[in-house]
Amino acid sequence: MSWFTLTLLSVFIVSISNILQRILMRDENSEPVSYAIIFALLLSCVYFIVSLFLGFHFPILDWKLIYFLIAATLWGLGTIFLFKALQVIESSEVTILVSLRILITIAASVIFLHDVFNFQKFIGTIILLLSILLVANIKKGIKFNKGVTYSVFVIFLYGLAVVFDAYNLKNYDVVSYLAVINFLIFVVLLVIYPKAIQMWKQFTHPNFLKKMLPLVVFSCGQAYAYYFALQKGPLSQIAPINQAQVIITVLFAAVLLNEKDNLLRKIIAAVLVTTGVILLR
Repeated sequence: MSWFTLTLLSVFIVSISNILQRILMRDENSEPVSYAIIFALLLSCVYFIVSLFLGFHFPILDWKLIYFLIAATLWGLGTIFLFKALQVIESSEVTILVSLRILITIAASVIFLHDVFNFQKFIGTIILLLSILLVANIKKGIKFNKGVTYSVFVIFLYGLAVVFDAYNLKNYDVVSYLAVINFLIFVVLLVIYPKAIQMWKQFTHPNFLKKMLPLVVFSCGQAYAYYFALQKGPLSQIAPINQAQVIITVLFAAVLLNEKDNLLRKIIAAVLVTTGVILLR
């Protein structure tokens, strides 16, 4: 399977994951730090079980492990700030702001990984960004507050995390990497926020598990598709195409969550995404 097909598959699956994530965070008792920690732990368990069948390899114990720790820290903190942002401001604002992380990813991948990025791909990226702006339903503009601040942190943390992932995967297999990196995310966040373990009883409650477990399953499927794509293709193209998840998520929300406001605008945006993806291919 080509990197392009894997990327599109990743977009489809992560769009479903985004819907499940929104459902999870609607809970008034949701706690971003604890949720991020248990999410990483469950992901690492699933990835490790899968790796036992596909082949698990321990990473080489040398100085390059620092890049694993950096990636884990970036992903872990980014997830916490994402959950925090979703609690403070509307999802449409978070969607626009966080999607701008591709600019960080593209710039870093071109500078440090020497990916090729020509004028055609630049136009494709611009079209994708315009489609995201079009689909978001913001009537009063984006106000600078805590939610915006959290989202800005996500932009830089997630944008850089993808670059470190791409570097790590140059010398390590995807299956083992996913198990290791998510376990490291769990460990790093638990070291930073040790009090989060006090909420462990909540994590065994059926109401929590029926929301979290489906999210874990779809997130695993998305990650395999995305990281296998990273091993085969250029990050500077994969990252922008992956942003199509924003539009697909909105369309799924219209069908599954009955969010049908400005549906025509969303359809137009979907057409723009298709155009942008073709230019980036």
